[in-house]
Amino acid sequence: MQHLDSRLSAIAELFTPGGRGIDVGTDHGYLPVALVQAGKAAHFIASDLRPGPLQSARANIRENGLADQIETRLADGLDGLPLAGVTDIIIAGMGGQLIAEILARRASELAGVNLLLQPMTQAAFLRRWLCANGFAIRRERCAVAAGKAYAVIQAGFTGEEIPCTPLYALTGRAPEDGGEDAAVYLKTLLEREEKRLRGLRASASPDPDALREAEGLVRGVKEILQARGKDGKV
Repeated sequence: MQHLDSRLSAIAELFTPGGRGIDVGTDHGYLPVALVQAGKAAHFIASDLRPGPLQSARANIRENGLADQIETRLADGLDGLPLAGVTDIIIAGMGGQLIAEILARRASELAGVNLLLQPMTQAAFLRRWLCANGFAIRRERCAVAAGKAYAVIQAGFTGEEIPCTPLYALTGRAPEDGGEDAAVYLKTLLEREEKRLRGLRASASPDPDALREAEGLVRGVKEILQARGKDGKV
């Protein structure tokens, strides 16, 4: 059976049972192979922009005898991929702005699709884009892998713009994840915002709005951690 680390496992847990998926930027094809092996996915398109990783995915798929259920495509994001009948789209392991750009090019065709998004950076940008473009964040799962904390965002199209405060853009629905990995994720966010706040305060002429926002974010994340009984410590 294909082994998945905690980051990929968190994505797999949110996949629609029996669904048909697309894995954008599949790399070695670990997620499609694991989900089909487990009987959780009926079919997958594993796509990548780069021929090298896609060749690795093909080899992994063949070695596991799954070529009839997992097809591979050389593609830039979702460009040119058939979306009819697709239940889930996974876009993981890239920056939040790039994920948003990929979704934007096919946004009108994503109604009813379970989006599983895992930004390596710029998660706040991605959350703001989702809220502004009619995608509701339904759930987030946090995972710590190789010493770093990540959030997996599960989203779906509603067509309605959703308010997105700076604190929601920063944390999303991660505070609703009661696991220890979520506490690590939130503590990581707190440390980053505290560093930004120190930098602003040390500036000769800090922007008052930026300073106010940074102070609010630090205060907000601390309150979330305190409500979890973590008092800022993990």
